[in-house]
Amino acid sequence: MERYHLLVDSCCDLSPEQIKSMDASVAPLTITIDSKNYVDDGTVEIVPYLNAMKASLQPARSACPSPELYMQDMLKANGDCFVVTLSSRLSGSYNSAMLGREMALEVNPNKRIHVFDSESASAGETQIAMLIDELIKAKRSFDDIVEIVSERIRNMRTLFVLDSLDNLVKNGRLAKTAAAIANVLSIRPVMSDDGIGGIKMVGKGRGIKGALAQMVETIRKQTEQVASRSRRLTLSYCNCRERAEQLREMIWNKCPAIGEIIMTPTSALSSMYAYDGGIVIAF
Repeated sequence: MERYHLLVDSCCDLSPEQIKSMDASVAPLTITIDSKNYVDDGTVEIVPYLNAMKASLQPARSACPSPELYMQDMLKANGDCFVVTLSSRLSGSYNSAMLGREMALEVNPNKRIHVFDSESASAGETQIAMLIDELIKAKRSFDDIVEIVSERIRNMRTLFVLDSLDNLVKNGRLAKTAAAIANVLSIRPVMSDDGIGGIKMVGKGRGIKGALAQMVETIRKQTEQVASRSRRLTLSYCNCRERAEQLREMIWNKCPAIGEIIMTPTSALSSMYAYDGGIVIAF
């Protein structure tokens, strides 16, 4: 019987229970705030980490897992290996994994390894990892899994809403004056993937409640041709469980195509993107 292993980078917001159930392994990214490094291996305390980001005048920086680390994880895998990374347009993790794959195949040319560029992050990676796990447990072939998952990545949509624009300013993605005006008017953008792993704005709302309502309406419109209760949605939240639970109810009540909603807190790397109070969903 074919044996497969799932390897994800740490921007994938799988819970510890999911990682155990999937028998998956995680390649951690490292986040640097001022001079302190945070290895995203599941041990980072998110609230002090968020406080450190808020206190810093500099943007947080991330470093992807090295090709050597990916190679070692691939070679340790029991059987063939599927790898899921965050978008290659957001991080070097995908390219590092591809280099690790080449190095692993030099050691063991008989091992099959496929690296998926999720073209997403956070909840999007979780969505893909869960699908791979289901296909493995359904005993689908290696080639079938590659084909099905690649198609799902092409059709998946990711949306996110930020409660604070400070991180966008620090990272140079939003001008200070634009952020100041948005804060005065309580404008919060609704952001989306652009279909090829990048980011674009698809809407905005007054305050976080208005932005989340706009997010729900976007989900409804993008799934209105989908069969009732047939689509799974993953929801990652950064230090705002109550808000996430309220959003889950809104999606369930207003988006009839959504049949399952999986909630999970953001990892350290995902929290760097989502920031305090941010929400990321994928469907």
